[in-house]
Amino acid sequence: MQDIDTTILQTVPSSPDSSSRYLFYLHGLIVEEAGIRPKSEEHGYYEYELILEKLAQAGFIVISEAREKGTRVKPYAEKVASQVKQLLANKVPPGNISIAGASKGGLICAYVSSWLKEKEIKYAFLSGLFEKYLQDEELKLYGRVLSIHDRSDKLSINPLPYFQRSEGLGQFEHIVLDLDLGHGLIYQPH
Repeated sequence: MQDIDTTILQTVPSSPDSSSRYLFYLHGLIVEEAGIRPKSEEHGYYEYELILEKLAQAGFIVISEAREKGTRVKPYAEKVASQVKQLLANKVPPGNISIAGASKGGLICAYVSSWLKEKEIKYAFLSGLFEKYLQDEELKLYGRVLSIHDRSDKLSINPLPYFQRSEGLGQFEHIVLDLDLGHGLIYQPH
């Protein structure tokens, strides 16, 4: 088993192992605004580093960085898409690449999916397919998509219109949990 320090990275390795599984984790807005272990009055601590560790323990090389306050969605999505293209250029099969986005990270993840148009990459949207962003008609999903949110989330999350207008989808699934965690679902590894 690899050392956890070598499996959690802030950027794509210069010589990626094409047989490894890579997971980009795009955190929620609260980390951007309040640091790597922020506390919400409603949901408690956002355990960003613990989430990364659990993903690494599941066998992924995790690529994630705490975004700077005020990070703009589209430029950051371009950065992630560029990193994914580096992996693909280094012969990492698209099926070995996953991108998980939580809340604002989910919106970034959606743009990455839309721009890469790669049907074998896996995308997980964790409380992140917000209805209010459907106004961007160019925002369509590609790849193998999983959307998860808690039924009690107070934010308006509805992946079904995204699925309906996204002709490039491979497999897709929508899971609504009844954990009564609301948007706090993204704060802990589950």
